[in-house]
Amino acid sequence: MPGHHRVRFADGPSTPSSTYSDSSFASSPGPYTPPALYAAPLPSKYYGASPSYYPVPLPQVDFHPVLVHAVGGIALSWDVTQPVESATMQTPSAQYPVTARVAADPATTPPVSTITVVCEHLPWTITVVPRQDAHWAAPYVTVGDVLHTLYRALRLAVTVAELNTVDVGHQQRIHDAYGARWPRAARPDAREAERAKGIKRVDFLGDARVFCGLSLVPEGIPTKGLPPGAVWRLHVARP
Repeated sequence: MPGHHRVRFADGPSTPSSTYSDSSFASSPGPYTPPALYAAPLPSKYYGASPSYYPVPLPQVDFHPVLVHAVGGIALSWDVTQPVESATMQTPSAQYPVTARVAADPATTPPVSTITVVCEHLPWTITVVPRQDAHWAAPYVTVGDVLHTLYRALRLAVTVAELNTVDVGHQQRIHDAYGARWPRAARPDAREAERAKGIKRVDFLGDARVFCGLSLVPEGIPTKGLPPGAVWRLHVARP
């Protein structure tokens, strides 16, 4: 297979060693009243024998403004190869860190207990569920859950078998992305560590590593039992 870099592959997916901590988000005081929780956006009749927590049709599901894909601008500035703590929220006049209150906000309206994220560059789906060990813990998916889960999922190691699920052209873009990613680490020891870890799932994005939000996949993925409103598409772009 063509490629300019000699790389390592893991024998299987590994749990990434994240530099992210639950205290990374800027603090913001004040109580928060959790909203009502919806487990799914459509009733069971649409998908046959579904679990009993699809009791009634639910309203349209929308994403938090910080996460939503919007034409003409983005509310969150984030290079997804970097830890979540590097992400900043943007306004017309300023940018500032993601606050603890925003991290605790429901990722969707109405709130849901799980979402699935897909991306045209990735052969995997990413499932986001509430993190009960986080300071923003809630019974529904929060903004913090989405950002942290995306980062950790993209940091997972890639096996040779997984690399071979994509065509040769995509494989070359993956190798190029890996070769460009590890030298960006700030310290020499960090660069060597990243090089030694080999290709990661984030490299499947090629040079499109800027977070551009999420948009609804209107039809869901019926073949996987994922109804409309449960599946969202990750948009990324080149720097």
